[in-house]
Amino acid sequence: MVEEDSPAESNGLLPNGTQSKDKYNYILSMSNTSREDVPLRSEETPPASFTTTQKQLLAGLALANILNGSLVAVMIPFFPVEAASRGVPQTTISALFSCFAIGQMVLSPVIGRLAPVLGVTRLYNIGISVAGLSTLVFGSLYHITDTDLFVAACFLTRLVESAGMAAVTTCGYTIAGSQFPGRVNTAVAWLGSSLTAGLALTPVFWGGLYAVGGFGTPFYTLGVVMLVVAAFNSWLMPAVEEESNRRQPRFLGTLLVFLSSTDNLICMATVFMFSTDFSTVDASIAPYADAVLGITPAMIGLYLFVSTSLYVVANFFWGWLAERSRLPFALIAPCLLFSSLGLLLLAPSPLLGLEPSKWLLGLGLSVEEVFFGGAFTPCYKVMLDASIARGLDDSLTTQAFVSSMLQTMYTMGVAVGPVSGGALIDAYGFPVMTTVLAFITMVVGLLVTVKAFVRHGCCRDAALAASNNCAPWKRRWNYESIGVKS
Repeated sequence: MVEEDSPAESNGLLPNGTQSKDKYNYILSMSNTSREDVPLRSEETPPASFTTTQKQLLAGLALANILNGSLVAVMIPFFPVEAASRGVPQTTISALFSCFAIGQMVLSPVIGRLAPVLGVTRLYNIGISVAGLSTLVFGSLYHITDTDLFVAACFLTRLVESAGMAAVTTCGYTIAGSQFPGRVNTAVAWLGSSLTAGLALTPVFWGGLYAVGGFGTPFYTLGVVMLVVAAFNSWLMPAVEEESNRRQPRFLGTLLVFLSSTDNLICMATVFMFSTDFSTVDASIAPYADAVLGITPAMIGLYLFVSTSLYVVANFFWGWLAERSRLPFALIAPCLLFSSLGLLLLAPSPLLGLEPSKWLLGLGLSVEEVFFGGAFTPCYKVMLDASIARGLDDSLTTQAFVSSMLQTMYTMGVAVGPVSGGALIDAYGFPVMTTVLAFITMVVGLLVTVKAFVRHGCCRDAALAASNNCAPWKRRWNYESIGVKS
């Protein structure tokens, strides 16, 4: 899986014929090369327009991701009330929400392993179908009268739904990485915006269906639509498969290569903070806003709708900017820092000495949502480039693996955030909880800032820096020795 060294390199020569003992001076000379002397990567040329096939593919991905967002949140407006009326404890209700994220977190690496073998688009559409069928089943669980049996059936069905959505999300990013060369960031922006749009529409659309038709109506409707979309995408999407004669690399070896890159570690931390901050604030803001500011649940829903709508719109700009930026960490770092500022403002933090107000709440939510999109959107492409630069093949297998790692970190944040945030709120209150989130986000932002200065200041070119040739103390590992090849 690692490219063979060139004859010059195997004889201790660098690409220009320099002896290996002069490697230090050669690397220093490369680090001082002017920006104009370094050839552009193909991805850094002005992105071409989408082809008709890519537009159709992007439409199918976006529609499925809207349904994915809806499935994540469809139960929020009414299920806790329905379950509580049956005597289900609040702890169990919360666990039922968390199991969806935990199921995705555990299964995403498995999906990443299976996708190149079974076919990415095939597994993608199977995932939509499985999620759709299990959603139909969930709508019928209301007819179970025994409370314990009802809870057990809800857990089982929700876990099956999470398996389907793990396939949809992981394969969706893999398709973005393989079918949109030079436009990966834009494709990722579409995926993120459509997912958030699905979340934003849930209280209005699916909650409205519940009000009109009762418990089963939103689930039946969503399930049928998902099955229709799966059939539509089966016809629309081109087959995305690994070469039949390509052997799967060992998972552990691939993981070690992936984790050896600081780019990947920093992006994983960014993705984790992205999902942690969103899920924690969204899960706990309503009680605080009601008790302190007198904002009704319906009104806080409007606040969230406006802020998420701003995220959806701004995310297209971040995707456009990321495609044209040679310095991804120089984009990620300030977005993280501005997001931490938004977290400090929305409560507001006790450190600021400001009085809580409705306009501060709205401003904080909006700043956090808008700028976190700029931090999250470039991460997949950065992780993919860094993994290839560290020795993994530029192949569908690598794209699926990186997608699974991104999705694992995202769902880990969704699973951990509300629980840990709730514990902080119970002990110290909502403003302290948002301050802690802001502090951790700021720390990650400062780490990314240091990375941006060290990497881009040392080497001035993202591709050269990713290959770790800009620093003389760094050496490329021989990854075959740790089992990357099967």
